[in-house]
Amino acid sequence: MNWAVIDSSNKVTSIVVSDTRPENGVKATDGSGAAVGYYWNGWTFDAPRWTSYQFLNRFTSAERTAIRNAAKSDDTIADFLLLASSAQEIIADDAATVAGMNYLVASSIITEARKLEILS
Repeated sequence: MNWAVIDSSNKVTSIVVSDTRPENGVKATDGSGAAVGYYWNGWTFDAPRWTSYQFLNRFTSAERTAIRNAAKSDDTIADFLLLASSAQEIIADDAATVAGMNYLVASSIITEARKLEILS
């Protein structure tokens, strides 16, 4: 059986396979959406979400500079930056967020590992 181990803020810190419930464990059935970094709301697991300001501050100053510079000549990056700057809320697993972050990786602005760190 899969268990999502959560911390005091209900954030999933690990997924454990065990016949017995671990301390702070919540049952994580297949298809439940449980993943490290997600939040247990009492019923389901929700992807992390941030305000636009919080999300953009997850990037380093150098990364934000690289994104702004790339946006001057790359319409896709410019569009992602515009949307991220004006959104009420950025959701980690939203299709536009995932596509934009994948494009930043493909454009060598950030690494895959850094993308995962930013979205966790």
